Amino acid sequence: MSAATEARIRSRLREQPLPCEGQAAARSWPVVEAALAERAPAARPRRLVLRLALVAALLCVGLVAALTPAGAAVGDWIEDRVADRSDPAAPAFAGLPDGGSVLTISRSGAYAIDPDGGTQRLGSFSEAGWSPRGLHVVGVDGRRLTAVDPTGIVKWTLARESRVHHPSWSKGLGYVVAYMEGPTLRVVAGTGDPSTDRPLRRDAAAVTPAWRPQSDRILSYATAGGAIETVDVISGRSVWRAPSGASGAPLALAWSRDARRLVALSSGSVTVRDATGRVLRTIALPAAGLELALHPSGMRAALVVGGTGGTRVLDLPLRGAGRPRQLFQGGVDGLAWSRDGKRLLLAWRDTDEWLLLGPDGRVRRALHGVSAELGAAGGFPRVAGWCCPG
Repeated sequence: MSAATEARIRSRLREQPLPCEGQAAARSWPVVEAALAERAPAARPRRLVLRLALVAALLCVGLVAALTPAGAAVGDWIEDRVADRSDPAAPAFAGLPDGGSVLTISRSGAYAIDPDGGTQRLGSFSEAGWSPRGLHVVGVDGRRLTAVDPTGIVKWTLARESRVHHPSWSKGLGYVVAYMEGPTLRVVAGTGDPSTDRPLRRDAAAVTPAWRPQSDRILSYATAGGAIETVDVISGRSVWRAPSGASGAPLALAWSRDARRLVALSSGSVTVRDATGRVLRTIALPAAGLELALHPSGMRAALVVGGTGGTRVLDLPLRGAGRPRQLFQGGVDGLAWSRDGKRLLLAWRDTDEWLLLGPDGRVRRALHGVSAELGAAGGFPRVAGWCCPG
């Protein structure tokens, strides 16, 4: 055999995978892990070999995470473990994952919190909400309705005769802002033009109205009598109206991202309606409902409920026969889903922390001492929204 032929054969043999090579790689990980956990201090060459083996194993796990459904769970597990090792000297809010800014409100006003830990005061707002793409925030301060950009620059202000509350920016192109003045539901153009400011209904309850996604004209609100009405803000006509159910008046309203379902939280239940107002499902709650955060998929919701044992956070399936599952127990003051639905952010007042929960309800990350990040005088910052939901 010639030298050239022998070289070609050797080259091809090196390119072929060994029999059961994949299984052997999978079996090697526990061996490496056990060796790292139990080994005694050794000379530098042995440590180098073990480190190289660990790097190789992690690369294999990374490939599995990227290429297989089961690996996605492994990748999530690795992400959680790496993320938990945050720099203790970094700002508490730097522990937020990428994917938009968090809107928070304390006694000192409203703030936008960036994933890098940066904070920006937006104004002395007692309530606030994002515009559809997070380009602006609308807030209320006494008798004033104000729009600002995420750096706090005021874009417009509208003053009313009485206190305003429960602002909500439309979810289409952001052409309209709804808000309340006492029991009157009003709308104004997204530019703040005073000539466009007008009353829409005069029987509204103190519940934030819900805009249908991808729409600047269809709005649902709760009436003072406990009904739900969906209106066309351009024509003023009623699209549909549903009377209050046996569980009581709505406390919160939210449209699913696909605009097919309207979810209403009352003290005793959660009601799911279709786009025409027809009831699809009513789910009784084990305790009094307080707050609703609809998952981006529209298939489930996180609820804050309260009772004699304090407040709890429940994960509630909105389809099928699933029952509420407890995710957390403690003094929760605001919660919001990340845009991708992988994390639930909740504000735990009892310990001055914000917590990030995974789909299984486990705490994936805790942001400690959040009050100090905005100035202790402002008190605990409640979670008011995570940009951008639609």
